[in-house]
Amino acid sequence: MKRRLHALSSVACVLALTAVGIGLAPTSQATTAGLGSPTTAPRIVNGDQGDPSRFPFLVALLDTSTYAKDGAFQAQFCGGTLTTPTTVVTAAHCVVDEEDGSVTAADTILIGFGPDLKATPMRTVQVALVTPSPQYDRRSVINDVAVLTLATPVTDVATLLPLSPTEAAAYLTPGAALAVAGWGKLQAAGRQFASFFRVGNLVLFPDSTCGGGASYVLNGVKFLGYGPQDADPASMLCAAGTTAAGARIDSCQGDSGGPVVEGTGAGARLIGIVSWGESCASDYPGVYTRVSAEYAFLAANGAVSSKAPTVPPTITVTPANGSITVGFVAAADGGSVATFAASATDPATGQVVNCFVDPPRDGSPATCQIVGLVNGTTYQITAISGSPLGNSPPTAPVAAIPVPVPTPGTIRKSVVLGGGMVRFTLTPSLDNGAPLVANRVICQVARTNGGARAADIVGRTATVRRLRSVRYLCFVQATNDHGTTNSSAVSVKVRG
Repeated sequence: MKRRLHALSSVACVLALTAVGIGLAPTSQATTAGLGSPTTAPRIVNGDQGDPSRFPFLVALLDTSTYAKDGAFQAQFCGGTLTTPTTVVTAAHCVVDEEDGSVTAADTILIGFGPDLKATPMRTVQVALVTPSPQYDRRSVINDVAVLTLATPVTDVATLLPLSPTEAAAYLTPGAALAVAGWGKLQAAGRQFASFFRVGNLVLFPDSTCGGGASYVLNGVKFLGYGPQDADPASMLCAAGTTAAGARIDSCQGDSGGPVVEGTGAGARLIGIVSWGESCASDYPGVYTRVSAEYAFLAANGAVSSKAPTVPPTITVTPANGSITVGFVAAADGGSVATFAASATDPATGQVVNCFVDPPRDGSPATCQIVGLVNGTTYQITAISGSPLGNSPPTAPVAAIPVPVPTPGTIRKSVVLGGGMVRFTLTPSLDNGAPLVANRVICQVARTNGGARAADIVGRTATVRRLRSVRYLCFVQATNDHGTTNSSAVSVKVRG
């Protein structure tokens, strides 16, 4: 098999995502000394226009001289990811000459911020240092990663955490949903590039396809695998996508160095870097640098956040019966958050009760419940964000009082009387200190979750009438001024 890096042109790196792809910027027409051209360079094909709010950390690598003459659209040659305010992570093949191994001079690269390469003016930052991995091999493309150190910190753009080895097992599961972004070619053939970045939705392939030679079928589309002579699963990942119509989604020329992301919100991680492939949107998946395998290099070169959270999270507080639920939103301060913690303190006794939760990987809100609290007691709720590097300051205290929602009774016995009536014998509902405003039995048609009938509880019995000859799910519902709770349901078959 002939390996082909998502081709960097001889004048500039040009990675793009392919298939129905998301495209990257056009190949630069300027000759740029020192910008190498590995024989592989991916692009995004069959992708969609990107959402800037989802990829604020995506950056464009621009050739300085071409940018001055022709603007960002012509100057863009690779992508990258802002991982700290002073570092961009990209592919080594974007900055190492394929022929002689020389490293591109820092003053020949600008970092462009913004989704549209034709926007005027585009925000740019100079590069102070170019550091490819010393383990990068130009022929095999193993360890295809580099760190660009910025001359000026960028503190108002959200960064993306690289995936650490300790997180790898949780994220790198075959079939995991990924997203790749860039300004590369829109089609494998032709010269059409996107000015506004595009995104391709991919699926992570098993390691057996990425060095084991195994094929993989995704949504009915068969992809061939790379053998051990082509791909190294220790330092590479394989991924691809398909559209509803069965077209292949891939990165392509112009996308090289760009991010492959898993998760959203606080759970988002940089798991891959666009590296190479066998053409674009072909029978083979795209190949991406495995970021967790390069973590030590990234950390040693400042590309991993090295500070604890410095700003407390934002919290919401919801009282319940004997408990308080706390919701967390991490502050966008650049610190890494591994855990949230909340405390409920009783000022009268000094007793403290805690709860803990890790940020969900899918970006959904993080919540934890502080239990074992006394209804009617005023507690002071505080919270912190934590990481192995330290903790944030605590939030300002928020007063909250657990409220006594009722405890519903239970159905002990049901008697079908005929004529569409059922009589229930019940244990009593408890008001927990706040008088009941409703206490009844509700029966819902089991198969449709509809057709409900209800009857008030009198003493310890209730008779539900006008039921049809079907099976019902019946339960006790008790309500006071603080809320409503339901008992577990019992199944009742009604006779006509």
